[in-house]
Amino acid sequence: MKVFRIFSPLAAAALAACGSAAGPGTATIQDFRAAAPTSDKLAISQNDGDSPQGNDASDSSAIAQALTTPDCHPHLFVRTHEIIGRVNRHFAKLLHHVEDLIEDNPLTNGETKTWENVRGGIDRKFTMTRTLNADGSVTFDFELDLASVPASGSPSFVKVMWGSITHVGPAAEDKDAGAGQLVENKGTVTFDFTALASVKTSERARGQITDTFDNVHDPDKGVKRTATVVLTNFTPEEGDGHGPRNGTFSWEREPSVGGKLKFDDTVTLFCLPNPAGLQSDLTAVSRWYKADGGQVHGRSDARATGIELPDGGVDTWMGVTCAKGQTTSMPAEGFWLMKLEDSTGATDPSFARSAQVGVDPCDPVFGDVPILANNSKDYDFSKSFTEITFPNEW
Repeated sequence: MKVFRIFSPLAAAALAACGSAAGPGTATIQDFRAAAPTSDKLAISQNDGDSPQGNDASDSSAIAQALTTPDCHPHLFVRTHEIIGRVNRHFAKLLHHVEDLIEDNPLTNGETKTWENVRGGIDRKFTMTRTLNADGSVTFDFELDLASVPASGSPSFVKVMWGSITHVGPAAEDKDAGAGQLVENKGTVTFDFTALASVKTSERARGQITDTFDNVHDPDKGVKRTATVVLTNFTPEEGDGHGPRNGTFSWEREPSVGGKLKFDDTVTLFCLPNPAGLQSDLTAVSRWYKADGGQVHGRSDARATGIELPDGGVDTWMGVTCAKGQTTSMPAEGFWLMKLEDSTGATDPSFARSAQVGVDPCDPVFGDVPILANNSKDYDFSKSFTEITFPNEW
């Protein structure tokens, strides 16, 4: 929604586990390919059916338009799904080059391998360097460079993506050695969309996204993927009425179990009388899990503080949404509430609304549901990301 697009910035993202050789000696081409950053490794998800390539810009804009109301309707769980699709879509802008390049044999061998070719007037070069660490883990540093093909002379390459992945444990294809052993992949990746736009003039996204990730494959419990994502002067390709974003979000998911996302940002609330365009500090928390019967039960809470009113007062905006649905689609929101609270926690009756569809749309496992009357059941936003939980998390 235009007035309060809680999850309009990107934000997004984490790398999934990738098999890379952890033993001594020179790695094979397959080891490098297994460690390369690709959409299936980086894509974040909320539901089992979320696409690694994300939604397209028109879908995202349509969602944003549908959510635009004069009432600051939260639609928080919808926005959790929207940001996931938008993160994946922007990552794919660069990752598709890597995926295409590594299908061929590299131009150089040894512990540094380079792939390069030209497509659509863009010269693309992807380089990976393997380092065997003293503890037996293996680190792959990587860099993607792009250049417009000149009419004559050598191309001027621009670095558009870089980072590293450290693999702990046996290689993914080394099944016998890896039986019953924990495998971990961790590292950092940075996407620079301003640099991309300097090569591809049609690119509209700007700024950077840096993702610090840690993915653990436990032989008994399954997979846990976590990430801290930092947005630096970021604007998605479809634009953002709030302007470039500098925000941080933390994400965790255990496929077929559940997940959580916490987003911190500074935004201008367009839905309230705010002619000076003053900004407020926003925190949004989303949690979900796979319940018995295969449904996804979820809840999202949001708070914006420092809202200056025309009469000089300062209020806090609070919102909550509950949802239940199947694992392969966005769960339908069965309850929403939004309100303004003054410094005492009392609700402003002129801005207090809620609605409910069905019976018990809010799973009690997520705790008390906020009420319009007062702040007695408000969500506790002082919790750190590690203190935020979902059922069956390990």
